[in-house]
Amino acid sequence: MKNISMTISLYRALSIAALLSMSILAGCTYFNHIPPVTTLENPTRSRTLGDYEVAGNVVAVQVCASCHGVNGQSNSPMIPNLAGQQKEYLVSQLQDYRDHSRSNEYAIQYMWGMAGPLTDQQIQDLADYFSKQTPVKAGNKSADNPKLARGKEIFEKGIPEQGVIQCNSCHGPGGEGMATFPRLAGQQSYYLIQQLNVWQHPDQKRFMEVGGNTWAPKTITFARPRGVLMQNIAKNLSDEDASAVASYLSTL
Repeated sequence: MKNISMTISLYRALSIAALLSMSILAGCTYFNHIPPVTTLENPTRSRTLGDYEVAGNVVAVQVCASCHGVNGQSNSPMIPNLAGQQKEYLVSQLQDYRDHSRSNEYAIQYMWGMAGPLTDQQIQDLADYFSKQTPVKAGNKSADNPKLARGKEIFEKGIPEQGVIQCNSCHGPGGEGMATFPRLAGQQSYYLIQQLNVWQHPDQKRFMEVGGNTWAPKTITFARPRGVLMQNIAKNLSDEDASAVASYLSTL
């Protein structure tokens, strides 16, 4: 009986080994016949960043959409909406992520790796795709909310006595943005506050320290190098006023 049991066990082991070999062979044969992704007609492998032949709008749908939404509407307060964003602004920011010159904390943690492999053409395509998406209109806002009223005042009139110019002079009368000045209307309030914090405290180096390692290039002295104008404005904003204007912008 012992010999019979050993024979059965050996047979089973050999059968399993044969099946595994056949599966591996079949898998190799399958993957050897998958054509490279070159157009929208075959987007099955476009999630592999670094394939220069994948169109930017495919990358948008297959990769970027996982955080920013297919239509550019984020479901997370820390991730910005991209729908209707100014194309020139998107191009400049993707270039800064790719070149590691935009180095605030979230940029390092998430966007450096995502933007690193992108080509100039893919960046142009991505910016074109998201800029053409329709922003979702914000819900009704309470006219008697003092925080929103304060935010509206700052957006439209600024705080002249503190050296804060009105936001709409650069970002448009409705916060829709202009060229390299981004759209702020309907943006996530939490995201706006985080960005204003970067402008308010340019001397803080927290954004360069991720997991105890300094990832930002030594030449970087400010997390948003294109934003000297915003740095000069936001440094005069109190935390309360920054929160107020961010809350108001999210309702536009």
